[in-house]
Order: sequence, then C-alpha cells, then structure tokens
Amino acid sequence: MQLTDFQKVVAMNALSGIGMGLVGIFLPIYLLTLGYSLSTVIFWLLIQHSSLLAAAFLVAFVSNRIGLVRCWHIRVVFVGLLFVGLLMLPHHPALLYLLAVIEGLDAAFFWIPYNIFTVRKTTDGTMGSSLAFMSNVSTAAGILVPGVAALLIVYVGYYALFAVAFVFIVFSIFPVISLRTEKTDFRFSWRAMRETVSANRQFILPEIIDNFGEDAQIVWSLYIFVAGLTILNIGALGVVSSIIGMIGTYLVGKTIDRGSKKKLFRIAAVGTTLLWVFSYVVAVEIPTPIFLYAATILRGFALGTFVSVYSSMIFNRARPSDAQFLVLREVPTILGRVILFIVAIGFATFGHFDLVFLVVAGVSVYFWFNNVDRLLEPASHANRQSFNDN
Repeated sequence: MQLTDFQKVVAMNALSGIGMGLVGIFLPIYLLTLGYSLSTVIFWLLIQHSSLLAAAFLVAFVSNRIGLVRCWHIRVVFVGLLFVGLLMLPHHPALLYLLAVIEGLDAAFFWIPYNIFTVRKTTDGTMGSSLAFMSNVSTAAGILVPGVAALLIVYVGYYALFAVAFVFIVFSIFPVISLRTEKTDFRFSWRAMRETVSANRQFILPEIIDNFGEDAQIVWSLYIFVAGLTILNIGALGVVSSIIGMIGTYLVGKTIDRGSKKKLFRIAAVGTTLLWVFSYVVAVEIPTPIFLYAATILRGFALGTFVSVYSSMIFNRARPSDAQFLVLREVPTILGRVILFIVAIGFATFGHFDLVFLVVAGVSVYFWFNNVDRLLEPASHANRQSFNDN
C-alpha cells in the first residue's frame, strides 16, 4: 500500500519524535548535571529560542529555493553537530552558547517545514482529528521513550542516549524521501509581511501568552529535578504522562471536529490556570514526589487539551497564507518564550523560582475572557492554493 503525503509526514514525525523524545527534557538536565546553574541553563534556553526566530527566516529563504523536504536533510547535520558538541562540552565549556544557537537552527529546520506540511496535507473540517492522529502516532511510537532514556542515562551514559537519538533522527528522513519537492513562496518585502501581520493581528497577544504558558512546562521540569526527583523518576513520569496525554488528545481531536471548540477552549483554559495554581502550592508547601507527579500529569492533560484546540485554530488560519503566516507567527511565539525565560531567570536569581508558576497562572487567565470568536473567524480565501490533493 502506497502511503499518502500526509502519512509520510506522520511517519517522519513519529521517528523524529522518538529521537528527540529520548533527549527532550534531559538535555537541560544534562547541563545541570555538568554543574551549570539554573539561571545559566534557562539563559541557554533563551538563546536557543532567540536563535530559532532568526533561523525561521533562514528556513523560509532556503525552502523558497530548494524545497521543504531538503530542509529536513539539513536539519540532520545540525542535530549531529549538537550531539557531538554536547559530548565535548565538559572539556570545552566555550561551546555552551554556540550549542544553544545550533539547537535553535535544528528546531527551526524541523518545525517550520513540519507546520507547513501539516497545513497543506490536512483540511479545515478534520484539523482536530488530524492533529490528534499525528500526535498520537508519535506518542504511541515513543510511549516508553522517556523511561528508556532515563535507563540509558543512568546505566550507560549520555553518549549512548545521544547516539541512539541520532540514529532515529537519521532514519526519520526515509519516509519523506519520496515526497515531492514542494517549495514555499515566502515574500521578504516589508509590505507583504505587514499585510500578513495586519490581517492576523488578533493572534499576536494570544500567541505570546500561549507560548509563555506552554514553555513553562520546561521550567517546571527543571524545577522538579532541582526539587529532588531523580532521572529515573522523571523518565517514569514521562511514560505515564504520555499514556494519559494520548488518550486525552484522541478524545479532544474528535470533539474539536464536532464543532465544540469554543466551549472546550474555555474549559481547558480554566483548568490550566487552576492547575498552575495547584503546581505553585505543591512547589511551596508539599514538594513530595507524589504531589509533583500529580501536578505534572493533571496540568499536562489540561494544557494539552488547550493546545490542541488552539493549534487547530492556528493551522486553519494559516491555510490561505501558508509559509507567510507560519514563519511570521514565530515572532510573537518566541517573544512569549523570551519573556518567560527572563522572568524565570529573575526569580531564580533572587531565590524565588517557584513564583514563576504563580505568574504563569495569572497570565493564563487572559484566555478565560479573550474573544474566541475572533480567533475562529475564517481567513480570506483569496489567492488560496490547493495543497490537499493527497
């Protein structure tokens, strides 16, 4: 049976997801184990995401000329450089921030083509279930990955972790080798970019706040490691969270396609806020393993539900503008993350790191009251191109 283009992208994402899932949260934890301070690691993340923003425009330039699939080929080179550099880091500390830039390039050369293909190979009416399917195939393929990663680190070492991860990322290219070379038509003129921003300005603040909350998950993972959970604890937590998240994502995807977006959006937003408050209370009053587990799993489920609904709005909105929207979207996306990391560094510096989670809860209240109808408005169908022939 010949795979459709959509299925090829899903297969690629599943294999790549296993590779990066092996590293995932363990990369910043690796930096902590090398003796870098919490503030330094968060600053490393800030540099990484700032680099991703600049690299997003580089990806647009490259994909305009050689196509999206070849961007994934280039990405493999960046991953190789990253893993080799991380292994050299204990003896060559000057590499630290260069590696953050390389990781930003890696992320951009994966996610920009992936997001564009997601829009091109799906339809408005099935976006919710399509996103759920893509997520769940990746999760199912790598459901034990966090646990395996933890075992590799503890019993073999990080060099084995990076080697196995790299093998999966290399193999992730094979499903999309036969994918036809689709280029982008990103216009670098100020006029074209202003028009796209103006037509979608209602997404600017939501994108900033959404990514402020999403990436707080990374900050929380650093906190629970510092608070005393072992690498094996975090690996086991990742496995449990993956199982629950997969079930939730499947149910949410079906609900989105039935037209219940607005109601589900509000419920998930309220649940996410309350669980960030719960996370703050746990961090301050009862940072025991069982409560850290509970806060992580419950909040992850609520936030995952919210992100599924919100992402379906974003991808449907991007359909007429294609790369023009998805590349420019990175500006408010990265701004939200940069603000989060600056806040986290500030609190960590003054010894009140746990306050980050209370701030995230407060900021997320915005989604209790924002105008969801504006986000659900269909984008103009003028100049729409049909990319859904598969």
